[in-house]
Amino acid sequence: MKKKKILLQGYIGHSNFGDDLLFEIAIERIKQISNIEVNVVITDPTVNCDYLYNYFAELNIIKFNKRLPLFFYNQFDKVYYIGGGVFFDYKTDLSLLPFFKNYVTNIIRYKIPKLLGTQFGGIGLGIGPYFNKESLILHKQLISSFDFLGVRDKKSFDIAKAMGIKNLYLSNDLSIGYKNLSDEDIIVSSNEIIICPRSYHHKPAFEKHLVELIKFAEYLEENNFKTHWIFLQEDTAELMRKLNGKFKITIWNPLNMSILSFIELFKNGQVVFSSRMHSLFIAGLVDTPFVAVKLHPKLKFASELFYENPEIINPIDDLDMYKLALENIKIKKFNKEKLINDKEVLNQLNNKFLDWLSK
Repeated sequence: MKKKKILLQGYIGHSNFGDDLLFEIAIERIKQISNIEVNVVITDPTVNCDYLYNYFAELNIIKFNKRLPLFFYNQFDKVYYIGGGVFFDYKTDLSLLPFFKNYVTNIIRYKIPKLLGTQFGGIGLGIGPYFNKESLILHKQLISSFDFLGVRDKKSFDIAKAMGIKNLYLSNDLSIGYKNLSDEDIIVSSNEIIICPRSYHHKPAFEKHLVELIKFAEYLEENNFKTHWIFLQEDTAELMRKLNGKFKITIWNPLNMSILSFIELFKNGQVVFSSRMHSLFIAGLVDTPFVAVKLHPKLKFASELFYENPEIINPIDDLDMYKLALENIKIKKFNKEKLINDKEVLNQLNNKFLDWLSK
């Protein structure tokens, strides 16, 4: 019998912990399906993506330089988007010629393969924000080719619903269903404060939170706390230069770390201060209190899975708000009723996806 060809789509192979976590989860589920060929495509020739074989030795990695061939998707039975912020555009303007070229390209890349039998689906996707109506039109055109679309937050759901997308589900991020968490308590430093930031060039004013986090870390170190800066991927050289030699730093590296060993770092913390969504999910799953720095609405949405009234800092806040948040978080307790419900919703949709992939 001919093997079914599945293409996994997302921010795959770029040594980003959140997306590598999604990839591992998706692969573990897909392994339940027999007689399939699992593919990923890499369009950045500078990345070393061979670590993906550690998750699935039989993976087929297809590489191109920058752009996919126009009829690339035609060769697959299923194209499966596994999550992450995939459909968004921060540009405030998109002129007529690029818009028209992308519109025609979308017809060739998505509409024609769909007519010829290729099926598209996605789960746990982030949609938006959009700062120009042209990109929204283009993504509506593209997403309308999907047979299933699960989005990870209410804002994404509202955008997709306004687009008129059918078979739409609010299913949260795949990471909340991660099943390989360790039951062992390995407490290395009970007073360690974890700081998990990111540069956010989309909104330069929000870079202020990096300045304030450095001040906050200096304040903590002066007051007998240990800080641990944990990065889900390599950040800007400028930020790393400011931190190196002053603070303990760990950067996710899939070549010498496992997903579980990285998660253990969050389990060992007293509190996590973070502007990265996946670190909030991980902290909550291992019962480490956290404070969110809201660079994007998804951080608030993620926080509300674990707290009725989460502790959230505006990225333009000053140092005093970080100090206050540290005091406030001491008296806040997790309420995981919503998490339990969302896990069940995600599990049900995952079962639908497995059924869809296997047909």
